Amino acid sequence: MLRSRAAAGARDRPARAWTQSHHRLTAPVVLLALCFSAVCGWILLEGRRATEARAAEVATSLVSSLRADIARNVETLNLSLEAVVNNLKLPGLDRLTPEMRQQVLFDHSATVRYLTSMLIIDETGKITLDSRNSQPSQQNLSDRDYFQIHRDNDSVGLFISRSFKSRLSDRMLVGFSRRLSHPDGSFAGVVLGAMLQDYFQSGFKDISLGPNGTVTLARTDGVVLMRWPYREDSVGSSLKRAELFVQFQQASSGQYESPGELDGVKRLFVYGQVADLPLIVVVGQSLDDIFAPWWRQALAIGALMVVLCAVTVVLAMSLNRELTRRNAAERKLIVLATIDGLTGLANRRHFSRTLAYEWRRAMRGRVPVALLMIDADKFKLFNDSHGHQAGDRLLQAIAASIAANVKRPSDLGARYGGDEFAVLLPDTSLGDAAALAERICQDLSVCCRADQIQRGHAHLSIGVASLVPGRGAKHRDLVAAADKALYRAKHLGRNRIELATMEDAGALAPEAGPQTDDDARAAPEGTSAVA
Repeated sequence: MLRSRAAAGARDRPARAWTQSHHRLTAPVVLLALCFSAVCGWILLEGRRATEARAAEVATSLVSSLRADIARNVETLNLSLEAVVNNLKLPGLDRLTPEMRQQVLFDHSATVRYLTSMLIIDETGKITLDSRNSQPSQQNLSDRDYFQIHRDNDSVGLFISRSFKSRLSDRMLVGFSRRLSHPDGSFAGVVLGAMLQDYFQSGFKDISLGPNGTVTLARTDGVVLMRWPYREDSVGSSLKRAELFVQFQQASSGQYESPGELDGVKRLFVYGQVADLPLIVVVGQSLDDIFAPWWRQALAIGALMVVLCAVTVVLAMSLNRELTRRNAAERKLIVLATIDGLTGLANRRHFSRTLAYEWRRAMRGRVPVALLMIDADKFKLFNDSHGHQAGDRLLQAIAASIAANVKRPSDLGARYGGDEFAVLLPDTSLGDAAALAERICQDLSVCCRADQIQRGHAHLSIGVASLVPGRGAKHRDLVAAADKALYRAKHLGRNRIELATMEDAGALAPEAGPQTDDDARAAPEGTSAVA
């Protein structure tokens, strides 16, 4: 369908406006979904942090409890060892009976939990006194680390040994020892308190940390004294290269995340030194176990979020479909309201609205506005002779010639009435408007040469007017001037172009005069020059 650029622009502007409106409606829906997703994500992230914080808090509480219990028992044992060292210096001790001597030396040892016995070992490694047995074993213990450390170093106080298996009971023990010295300061042996490893196991195994949780007791030199779950190969191993001791160098207590040194499971570790003893308690919780409840919650919230977002998208798509239908209906109404269905040019309603607008704009800018009033010569005779379809093709050919020569976006070609057309040319002089009218006539001739039916009937009468709006002037003056010129072209023989004169400006209707049959068609009903 043929259309002038101005008519096409008239339809595109509402389409662009609808698109912007559609975006204004769609954007909040998308933004709402994004905001909702962001809020849910933030809630899940905060939940993860809270879960980790609670796990660290629980582990810290456990570490504090274990530290306090171990420190209390080790301190009690240490006091017992110191009491034995001091009692050995009592005068006349060697004159007491073995039973009385044992009672004097080891009177505090019974208060220590899980203590097997307390031994006094001489400088050769031989057991001389046993708190639990009046006849001590003849075992030589000079190869034990708790003996050698005091023999080789007189500045060591309380020493905590590695875990070792007793040669008497085959049970796992941890030794606590202090040095004995002769009056001259030379090495006289050690006093040893051996504590069952079961003490640590009983304290560790009751702690619920999940299937992959661990509790470890290690010396500050990295030697593992006890680990739960118990693994025999882990007891006595070294953690000196583990992340624990990197953290321990910076603070005596704290927390960190790292793969386990023995099994590679990633855990949250909370550690703390036991009082001022060379012992560290470490509680490890598997991150998978910690976040398992959080993951269940996250999946539930995530599924809900996906459902809600999907519903939002479906609603947005439904809204988009409805808006698309409305847009199609509005565009169809715009076409019906502004475009002539047969020719594709603007209709008279749109022409009148555009003329009023361009007239006001030209008045502000003091620029001319030109108007072409075009009428097909002898159209009624042609239509009656060749039929309505041939008449429609002729009108379409005229519209095509107009559309082909109306180049500027501000120009407007319109069907003014039955066989009458109008071309509005803002900011155009009379001469330029006349040249355009000539091109329209030439283009119509070329367009109709290929049509045998229309040959010899492609004649136009055109009236041309151009006015600069002045004070008190109306746009109907321009229409009247162009209409006057059009009637003059018909009176002068048709198939010609007539330019409006100054006298034509302001005329509201052509002068009355005799009319021929052809003249009767020149002013059909509905094409009055009155605007």
